Amino acid sequence: MRRNAGSRQGRGSHMRAVAAPLLVSLCLGPLPALGAGACQPKPSAACAGADLRGYDGVGRDFSGADFHDANLSASEFQGAKLSSVNFLRANLYAANLKQTDLSGAKLNGATLRQAHLDGADLRGADLRAADFSFSVLEGADLRGADLRGARLQMVDLRKVRLDGAQIEGALWPTGGLCKAGSSGSHCIEGEPFSDQPPNGK
Repeated sequence: MRRNAGSRQGRGSHMRAVAAPLLVSLCLGPLPALGAGACQPKPSAACAGADLRGYDGVGRDFSGADFHDANLSASEFQGAKLSSVNFLRANLYAANLKQTDLSGAKLNGATLRQAHLDGADLRGADLRAADFSFSVLEGADLRGADLRGARLQMVDLRKVRLDGAQIEGALWPTGGLCKAGSSGSHCIEGEPFSDQPPNGK
């Protein structure tokens, strides 16, 4: 009897071991390749909070996927379709986003420092409080985007389309905060921005 009980216990442990990854696969789709994190990115994928550092998504379609709070630093997305993707608070530090379709994407609070967005389509994107410091936006289309509170330190905006963009409260490349009444490429600058509290306290 003891032997049979042990055998049943062993079979139960084996079934649980098999069922666990199967359940994950059913929830997230096919299991990812080694190093891709805890999900397999695809259209409408649920990858919130995933560790996808250095992920290679060049030219792929991720439309409507959820990457909020995900770590996508140094990832490669050149030419990818990222329309309506949720990148809320995502880390896209030094990511390659050249020629991507980010129209209607949610990037509010995202880190895009030193990212490459050359020729990217960001029309109508939610970019509130996003950090674009030292990023490259040459030829990018930000028409109708919401840039309120965004950081644009050391960013060259001369070849960026900003028609109809909301920029109030944005930290402009010249170092000042855009005051009320600012719109598109016209920033009415207020006092120079400083991360330091008054009197250095």
